[in-house]
Amino acid sequence: MVTNKVSFFNIFCQLVSTQLYTVRTQIFDMVINLYIWAFCSLVIMGYIMQSFGLAADYGCFQLAGIVGTVGLFEIYGNVTRNVMDFEGDRNISYFLTLPTTPLVVLASFVCFYTVVGIFLSIIIVPFGKLLLYNTFSLTHVSWVKTTIMIVLGNLFFGVLTLLITAYVGTMAKMRNVWSRFIFPLWIMGGFQFSWSVVYNISAPLAYVMLCNPIVYVMEGFRASMLGQAGSLPWEICVGMLCLFIVVFWFATFKRMKRLLDFV
Repeated sequence: MVTNKVSFFNIFCQLVSTQLYTVRTQIFDMVINLYIWAFCSLVIMGYIMQSFGLAADYGCFQLAGIVGTVGLFEIYGNVTRNVMDFEGDRNISYFLTLPTTPLVVLASFVCFYTVVGIFLSIIIVPFGKLLLYNTFSLTHVSWVKTTIMIVLGNLFFGVLTLLITAYVGTMAKMRNVWSRFIFPLWIMGGFQFSWSVVYNISAPLAYVMLCNPIVYVMEGFRASMLGQAGSLPWEICVGMLCLFIVVFWFATFKRMKRLLDFV
């Protein structure tokens, strides 16, 4: 039993390493794309929009949102690669023939997405500080809480990537990834506003929004990076994210089992 566990762990590490190796040539482009997005967002929201009456610290508000949603915007590319493989080379079929379980194979994919997401989330923080300068004070940041949110947030996005892959299934349905999943979760997840603002406008709508896991990502990052005031309690955000990860993981495994027909 112990030998099997060691063998499974070694295969898991090899699968993660293989995927990290294959993506190494794309990292530079991913960083450049991320910095372009952050630069445009933070310059506009942190400086230009103040002329229209936007709060002086709104750039910091956006920075926390950007750090939190890096993994969300990686989903489209990852789902595309997965679906292309399912309909093309079928590398996934080879992985499933290895002397391990489908659970280990799927978990290696999630770990790969999580590691890449964590890297991108980390490198955006100093870049945001450089752009916002004195507006973004590092004294407000709880590094322990922010680290936990970076790991949990990107772990959630890793699981969500596989779940969306399982529901999409074919390249013919790839257009649904953005319009049915990423965009609604993002735009209604509090990237541009806080949950408390929505609650003050419409309590029923605010409670409905609590069904959106991105709300807990956004609120958790703001609580850890900007201070707890005005955000949902950080502990609740962490607890709800853990719950969504577990529920989505079971849903992913069930859907993937149907899609890939493994035992």
